[in-house]
Amino acid sequence: MILFRFSPLRHASKTLAALLSFLLAVGALLASCANDDPVNVNEINKQTVLVFMPWTGNDNDDQGLYHTFQQNLDSIERAIVANRGYAGRLVVFVSTSAQASQMYEVTYQRGVLAHIPLKTYTGHSYTTAEGIAQILNDVKDHAFALNYAMIVGGHGCGWTRIADWDDYPSCAKRAPLPVGGEASAYPQTRFFGSVTANAYAIDVATLAEGIRQAGVKLQYLLFDNCYMANVETAYALRQATNWLVASTSEIMAMGMPYAAMWRYLGSATPSYGNMVSTFHTFYEAYPTPSGALSAIDCRQMDALASIMRNINSRYAMPQAMVDSLQVLDGFATPLFFDLGDYVDHLCANATLLSDFHAQLKRAVPYAASTQTLYSYLYDHPVYIPVNTFSGITISDPSTSSVAEKGKKSTEWWKATHEE
Repeated sequence: MILFRFSPLRHASKTLAALLSFLLAVGALLASCANDDPVNVNEINKQTVLVFMPWTGNDNDDQGLYHTFQQNLDSIERAIVANRGYAGRLVVFVSTSAQASQMYEVTYQRGVLAHIPLKTYTGHSYTTAEGIAQILNDVKDHAFALNYAMIVGGHGCGWTRIADWDDYPSCAKRAPLPVGGEASAYPQTRFFGSVTANAYAIDVATLAEGIRQAGVKLQYLLFDNCYMANVETAYALRQATNWLVASTSEIMAMGMPYAAMWRYLGSATPSYGNMVSTFHTFYEAYPTPSGALSAIDCRQMDALASIMRNINSRYAMPQAMVDSLQVLDGFATPLFFDLGDYVDHLCANATLLSDFHAQLKRAVPYAASTQTLYSYLYDHPVYIPVNTFSGITISDPSTSSVAEKGKKSTEWWKATHEE
């Protein structure tokens, strides 16, 4: 669930849809040319990045992460200016209030950076699959490209659904992020904010369906949200994006270090390894040194699920063993466990375990974490020691009420368990 309420392969293969779009675009150009003028295919835009920052506050005074989003956008623009432009196109969708959003393109020409207004929106239909599809279709209309990528800003809690939660941590209900910085007592993370109502929440399945309806398969989808690098989410998005870039754990309130990462995010051939290493270097030196980031190849998820189904058909984990697993969240009852560590404890067959880890490495080729991870969900923060880290989590062993309600309905569970 993406809680918007308050909440290497450099030569990655192009999707069939992108190829067809390319051929149609070239055909249109050829048909429109007079006197057999040559067509320069290099002039066709290779990549458009959509930065998607919906409303994360409430209907009253809470503006959620809005001011932090503005800082994030400023960081991206500073990187574009520093690099003297951007070879692709950058489109921003940002909500300025609970009922108003705007779309604009960021351009840089002759040393001048500008915002070109494209469209305004009212309401919050972006929480529906149809609304998400409309936004993506608007992007295609205004900034056609061979490849599309999407950066999502907001609060997050992985694959979970807002409807399955009875009791969110009290800290997440208490107060909005202050304007211009983090709270005074403890550094905040992007989990912070009220998530007790679902007016501005988007479930992962809704996002995946919206992307499908738009007829797009993304080059990458980056979640600047907490707890989104889980196997359930990656499997659900396998038809929506080639790559998922996300964190297993909480992300500090400032989010991604965009000024340093943009050269890799904004490349027509994104460097996922450099995205992860740049994030890691930044947060190792952060005042609160905490951060985990992974680049997950969603095209490998079906093969991973097949091996996992084989393992699950042979083994079941005793509840007493769960306490020995690597936890990567700060919930009172853990929800997100390291997938590699979980299977190490679960599978007793050496050959099968070796096959699993080989496929896991193909699915998560890039991952890094600081030695401890910071979580601020309740009255006081906790520091989670990271002894093993595969870069992706699983909720199968969780006894959390939200996991018990929702995990068996996920596509991942259905693909990896015999009913």
